[in-house]
Amino acid sequence: MVFAEKQVIEGCLKGDRLSQQTLYNRYAGKMLAICKRYLRDMEHAEDAFQDAFVKVFLHLKNFTFQSTLDTWITRIFINEAINKLRNLKRLALQVSIDETTWQMPDAIENTPDKFDSEMVLMLMNKLPENYSIVLMLFAIDGYSHKEIAEKLSMPESTSRSTLTRARSMLWQLYKIEIKSHESRRV
Repeated sequence: MVFAEKQVIEGCLKGDRLSQQTLYNRYAGKMLAICKRYLRDMEHAEDAFQDAFVKVFLHLKNFTFQSTLDTWITRIFINEAINKLRNLKRLALQVSIDETTWQMPDAIENTPDKFDSEMVLMLMNKLPENYSIVLMLFAIDGYSHKEIAEKLSMPESTSRSTLTRARSMLWQLYKIEIKSHESRRV
C-alpha cells in the first residue's frame, strides 16, 4: 500500500475532513460509474453511491489491509448497488425470454479479436437486468459463480446458466449492431 494512502486512511479514522475529501475524490468517479453500470437509472445510482460512501466511512475502521483499498471499496459499492436493486424489487431470479428470439448457439463463430468497449456496454444495457448483472459480476468485477450465487441468493448453476445466456444474447445483439452499421454505410 502506498504510504500516502495509509496516511489518508488514518486521517479519515481520526475524522480529518481533508483526508475524507481526498479519499472521496480519489474514488468518486470510478464508484459512480460502477453504480450507474448496475442500476442504469441515474437517480438510483446516485442514491446507492451516497449510501455506499457513508458505509465506506463508517466501516473504514474494519479495513484490514488484506486486499487493496480499491478492491475493498469496490465491493462495498457493488453490494450497495445490488441491495438497491433488491429493494427496488428489480432483482428476480428468473427472466422470461422468448426462446425463439434468443436461441443458444452451438458455438460462437467468427468472434473478433477486439470489441468496441462502448458498444459492448451499450449492448449490455439491452440485456435483461439479471443477465447483465451476472455478466458484470463475473466478467468485469471478477466474482466467481459461488460468490455470485451467494450475493444474488441463487443456486450456483443458475449463475452459470445465466452467464451463458447473457453471453449468447450479447453476442447476438453485437451481430445485429454490426449488420446495422454495415447497412448504414451502404
